[in-house]
Amino acid sequence: MKNSEIENIYKKYYKNLILYAVSLTGNLHEAEALVQSTFLKAILSYKKTGSIKFWLSKVLKNEYLNTLRHKAKFIDNPDEVFATSESKYNDYENPIDILIQNENIKEIANAISLLPEKYKMVIMYNVYMQLDDSEIAELMETSESNVRKIRHRARKKLSEILSNNVGGF
Repeated sequence: MKNSEIENIYKKYYKNLILYAVSLTGNLHEAEALVQSTFLKAILSYKKTGSIKFWLSKVLKNEYLNTLRHKAKFIDNPDEVFATSESKYNDYENPIDILIQNENIKEIANAISLLPEKYKMVIMYNVYMQLDDSEIAELMETSESNVRKIRHRARKKLSEILSNNVGGF
């Protein structure tokens, strides 16, 4: 793979991968390290068959699981991540808009962290990585119809959590 191709892939998928990694690790610095090792391993092992986005997602998931095995660490509350990293990802110029967006991000991230693991994974793959049902099904080793059911239940549960917590956590 040429350097320009690698650079284009990096620019195209970095933001989605970092969001996915932050949602897994709960820590921006760990997420950045995870994404870096993901790109390195994915680029070295990619066979140019299938979607690079899918391959990056799969490598990131496996890298995260390897990290968990080595560190025996679990996902923490994502508040500290979003307290330091929202400005990196936002395009708003008005401070009020930034504050509102930051609070919404924190609220949604907290709600997602309360979901059962399989619900959380489907939401992360679908929203952060923008994978389709067949790719999610392959990653989770289940059927596409099961992915759709899980996503429906996850959204319903997420809606319940958010509506029960109107006014803050």
